[in-house]
Amino acid sequence: MRIIIEEMKKIFHPVMMLIFVLINLLMYYIFIDFDVTVFPNGRPATDMYNIGIEMVEKYGYELDEDELKDFKKVFRQEINKADKYIQADQEFAKLGITNYREYQEMRNGDHENPAIERLSSRIMFEDGVDLFWEIPERENIIEEMEFVNERYGYSYTDGKLTDKQELRIQEIVQSGTVNAIFPAYPVQDNFQTISHSIAITILVSVIFMISPIFIRDYKNNMFGLQYSSKIGRSLFMKKVAAGMLSAFIITTFLIIVYYGMYSTNDIGMFLESEINSFMGSVYWYDFTFLQLILMTVLLTYVIMLSMSLLAIFVSSICKNYISIIGILLPLFAVVYWLIKTRALPVEAFFLTRTQWEIGIIYSIMIMIPTAAISWKVKRKQRIDITD
Repeated sequence: MRIIIEEMKKIFHPVMMLIFVLINLLMYYIFIDFDVTVFPNGRPATDMYNIGIEMVEKYGYELDEDELKDFKKVFRQEINKADKYIQADQEFAKLGITNYREYQEMRNGDHENPAIERLSSRIMFEDGVDLFWEIPERENIIEEMEFVNERYGYSYTDGKLTDKQELRIQEIVQSGTVNAIFPAYPVQDNFQTISHSIAITILVSVIFMISPIFIRDYKNNMFGLQYSSKIGRSLFMKKVAAGMLSAFIITTFLIIVYYGMYSTNDIGMFLESEINSFMGSVYWYDFTFLQLILMTVLLTYVIMLSMSLLAIFVSSICKNYISIIGILLPLFAVVYWLIKTRALPVEAFFLTRTQWEIGIIYSIMIMIPTAAISWKVKRKQRIDITD
């Protein structure tokens, strides 16, 4: 254990820690800060978020038929407010518009109308009248709920659905899970983006800290001494243990820091909401939002520890930083692509992702580094000191 602690001290050298902090500050301000400090981002995201909060507070985590009737009642009240606003505005009168429906028909007409466009720009962007942002979103929610049996899931899939996908959609609808109140836009979308950024930031940090673990041994020509004794040969696994423990500590620390920042986005009221909602996407599993977050954290650990093991192996076969970068850079690019498009739960559990594909991805990420380290250990035990 003393050797492992000494190796960890080398990894957490003050100079390395200083660079580690600088890397994270840079990555935070480039990739993470916006999604933490600007949420919800603009409109209609803000309106959907506020309507979602209103619905959860008023109806709970599911919307039943009676509650839908109440929501429609609120919608009609909003329309009446918009009618009164329009009737009190002279610019609407000049265009011959007396109510909200007439305004919508003219705005969505076949021919462009510069006057109505200018008027819309004023009330929605200059004056920022909430009614004219909220009404279309409330209307969309009503439409999605009313046609959930016919439409749910199909707008989020490309091409023809497989039998399993069709069965999963019907299962969600028939079970009533689909009635869940969970505004995927913007809550899920924000979580998806920030999870990508956090995972990539942790990946860069872990690789930077762990990959030089064997460089000092090559520079000081320590392998010759290690190969000359049985105890020396066992140092390899102690260094691997030190590297993996350090990677776990780094990952845990950054997860606590970054997801702690994410918690300031005030999404707590949606944590118990089912993510298979008529307001959002379709998943293979019936997770709550909190369970989705926990699965993201868990799979982030798997990715980071697997890549740490791979970085340790690469470090053990490279004698300088240039060769380490040359090998790890394309591997990093592959993992970066997987994080952005495949590997984290928001994408991994989408109905559009076959679950065997995700199983293969994670199996490869675990098996290749493990096999590489096992091969290296066996080779260490029988390598000749003159090799």
